[in-house]
Formats: sequence, C-alpha cells, structure tokens
Amino acid sequence: MTNPLNDIRHYSPTMTISQVLKFCEKKGIGITRAMVQNYIRAGLLPPPADKRFYTHKHLAAMVIIERLKTVFDIPAIQEALLPLMDEDGLSLDVYAQIWEKTEILLRKWVELSAEILNEEKDGGTLLTMACAAGLKSIIQGELDE
Repeated sequence: MTNPLNDIRHYSPTMTISQVLKFCEKKGIGITRAMVQNYIRAGLLPPPADKRFYTHKHLAAMVIIERLKTVFDIPAIQEALLPLMDEDGLSLDVYAQIWEKTEILLRKWVELSAEILNEEKDGGTLLTMACAAGLKSIIQGELDE
C-alpha cells in the first residue's frame, strides 16, 4: 500500500476537522469525524491545538491507529502507541518507521499465507486465521522493540 502521508509536508501544518476529513478522503483513509472524537476521548489523540486545529502529528497518529486497528483492539494500540507519542501527537519520523515495519510484516504475511494456502487446499481458512494471529504477535513484538 502506498504511504498516504508521503507528501504530508506539502499540506498546511494545521487543518480544521473538515480539512482533515477531506484530506483523508482524498488519500483513501477511512477516518470519520466520530472516529477522531473517539480517539481523543480514548486518549489516543491529543485534542486539537487551540481547540480547532489538527497538525501533521495528529494525521500521522490517525493513520497509524487506523492501520493497527485491522489487527489490534484499542487498548493494545494505546499500549503500543502512546509511549511513542509526544503531547502533540506522533512525529513524522516515528510514523515513517512504524509504516515501514508494518509494510514489511504485511508483505511477509501475504507471502506466508499464499505459500501455506498453496500447500494446503483443505483447511485454508484455518491456516489463514492462524497466520493472522501470528502476524498480530509479530507486529506487537516489532513495536515493542
């Protein structure tokens, strides 16, 4: 998957929620206003600056949260992500590192699951579920390092 924040530095360093949602829609990131509000309530995102403006750090955190939600529940994301964030959100450097590691792990998972499914026609669903569980533990281990 293409990194949706590759060109983030070309965008305004502060955005309103409407601008954030428009940016997310343009980049194919499935984030809604309610999700942003829930992340703030859960402590996964800092509140917007001046109660109105979201920064690149907010966007970086939102994208990583959405990506990790495919494998983890919110408490696990909090445990893994909060120590990596500062009071303004997730730095773009940390974001890039997490994005790169998850890309590597996802590619490995796809290769492994394809290999297993080619070898085992019966029980393919169970093997895929086992691979997904293995991916979850691998990602957790990578993020803990």
